[in-house]
Amino acid sequence: MSDELHCSWDSTHEPEFGAYTTTNAEEVLPGVTKPLAADIWREWDYVWNYGVTEDLGTDDLLEIPKPPLATTLPFIGGRFVINYGLNMAFTAQYSVGEGSDFLKQFLEGGDALKSEAGADEARAIETRKAITQRWENAEELINKNRELSVNAYRESRTRNWSTATENELLEALDAGIELAGRIFMGHYYNSVGGGEYTTEIGKILDEHLPDRPPEWTNSITSGLTGVESALPAKAIWDLSRAIAERPDLATEFTSLTADNFLSNLATPPSEDWHSFAEKYAEFIQELGFRGQNETNPSYRTWDEAPNFVLSSIQADLNATLDRDPHELERKQSTARLEIEREIEAKLPAEVLNEFRHALQLAQTLNRGRESSKANWARACRTQRPPVVELGERLAAKGVLLDAEDVWFLRLPELRKAADGNLDSTEAKSNIAARKVEFVQMEQHELPVMFDWPVDLIPKEAAVAVSTASYEGLGVSPGQASGKARVIESAEAAISAMLEPGEILIAPVTDAAWTPLFIPAAGVVVETGGILSHAATVAREFGIPAVAQIRGITSLIPNGATVTIDGTTGTVTVEP
Repeated sequence: MSDELHCSWDSTHEPEFGAYTTTNAEEVLPGVTKPLAADIWREWDYVWNYGVTEDLGTDDLLEIPKPPLATTLPFIGGRFVINYGLNMAFTAQYSVGEGSDFLKQFLEGGDALKSEAGADEARAIETRKAITQRWENAEELINKNRELSVNAYRESRTRNWSTATENELLEALDAGIELAGRIFMGHYYNSVGGGEYTTEIGKILDEHLPDRPPEWTNSITSGLTGVESALPAKAIWDLSRAIAERPDLATEFTSLTADNFLSNLATPPSEDWHSFAEKYAEFIQELGFRGQNETNPSYRTWDEAPNFVLSSIQADLNATLDRDPHELERKQSTARLEIEREIEAKLPAEVLNEFRHALQLAQTLNRGRESSKANWARACRTQRPPVVELGERLAAKGVLLDAEDVWFLRLPELRKAADGNLDSTEAKSNIAARKVEFVQMEQHELPVMFDWPVDLIPKEAAVAVSTASYEGLGVSPGQASGKARVIESAEAAISAMLEPGEILIAPVTDAAWTPLFIPAAGVVVETGGILSHAATVAREFGIPAVAQIRGITSLIPNGATVTIDGTTGTVTVEP
């Protein structure tokens, strides 16, 4: 085992915080990340890491490593991972008593993810007061960050980048980096708080209602209505209903290609198309920042590439009205309220106030986690246009062979290129070498949990079998059976269309995947915890879901009959 970096754009490491996990990382940033995108990510990661310690007044207790040293969200083998060692050091700043195991709500790892209490108890108590105040004021910060991110995203979309100077393009990129880092602070506070109070609710129920159904904790902290990451599914459903009201348009959509879709939006050939184009423009104005790998600026999102939206509309047109996400959401809200009333009727009177306080904050922060994630994703999208413009200019000048090669530069090289000081021959050589590294890294993966240094694991093709049973983590209760629709990557999801009643089998899902949940009878993913984005949305719609079955996209044949139990975490492949 070597402590040398696996690829040239990996993060470097400090032994003190050398504990990592891939859990949930693929949900946020799947696959191998290109060098420039990784450098941009590292820059804003440092902004929020340092910003939190400064905000809580603990910058003297925890020194945040500067890039390329690994902060909380670094890269190993070209892949995004989570530095849970540094995350637990963050948590220890405000932990008292037995410490905190809030990370178990998001990550695999059990007791290994439990932080110790702060070494200075008096400081930890003061820091706990400070972060509790952030939790209690979370909605105010979310609304502020929403305004900032929406304004920045819309300005970025409408700006004429061709008139900007190279220096102005770099300034815009730096502004996008700073904005993403500052806004991620709000996502961190919501995630931590949601995990803390969800854990607290579980402890109360364990003590006073030990024989309760195991899914109650999850059920009462979801079904919240209006959750941000459920909006894409509802918005695309609404577009499909507008089409269904126009029979001629609905018929046309059954065989519509992405190219024709864009052409008809640009020049509507009929009154039906004109009406739909107006609705679609409103949709993109609000949700165009969404897409598979949406926080990675090297990827196009819905405002640039309509393929996923089109296939999701077509799938919804085939769905029956019982799949209406608005109605599914209302049913889950009703079910949640019924469970809440039953719990309150059974809990001792002396713990009711404690339970209600924890529940109110858990629901607020878990809903807020999805909103703060959207704010952060919008901010990340502002980083793309100035880089794309620089790439096109560098390709036109012959500095790059292709405009897309800009993503294989490193950030210092991009700055040199903008100043006219990048050696073209050297840059092209470096880009070629990094492309080879990229392909090599794609052929390997990492353990779920590991300490640095770590050996990469060569990918091996699993053999799909027609009869088998697998055990994972149930993250959304209920049972479902149907044909498996296996989607092996974020790229494959862009053109995927589920038939009603199929079971979605995917490596990960995030907010931009959730329109696929509407026709699906159930969802199975390889990674994710109880409060992962996939689990949260599945519970909003009452769709059974199972997580944490590694390699499941290779193990289940596409089209096989699958039965899943979102309570027990069982997935059965039937002959």
